[in-house]
Amino acid sequence: MLPAFARFVCLCAALLLALTACQKKTEPGLRASNAHMWAIAPGQTTAAVYLRLENSAARERTIQLVSTPIAGRAEVHRHIHEDGVMKMRPVAHARVAAGAVLAFEPAGYHIMLMDVADAPPVGGSFPLTLEFDGAEKLVVDVEVRSR
Repeated sequence: MLPAFARFVCLCAALLLALTACQKKTEPGLRASNAHMWAIAPGQTTAAVYLRLENSAARERTIQLVSTPIAGRAEVHRHIHEDGVMKMRPVAHARVAAGAVLAFEPAGYHIMLMDVADAPPVGGSFPLTLEFDGAEKLVVDVEVRSR
């Protein structure tokens, strides 16, 4: 009886291990908050979007592309100090570390909108799409605020 019981225990243990290995753990994703843009003056065609991007996933995420229907182009930019002068430069990719927050704020990372055709008025909003590695997209509702 002991050999049959031992085989049964081994079989149960093997099934438990197989079930555990087959379970796909759902990875928490990305979340944006406080997305906003300052209202732009009539005729102005550039603007900056600020937000807070939280990555609760267990792996780093990289922003590959940014787009919005209100602008001809959207790019991730960053302010840097170079030779004692603060300069704004586009960056090819912005990385959000696992379990971290990346703040898009003045004097740091921000999303630059160029060729803005028809910005919503103060109190309005527009969609901004962030595309990440792995083809994941996050659509953010950006609020237009007064200064």
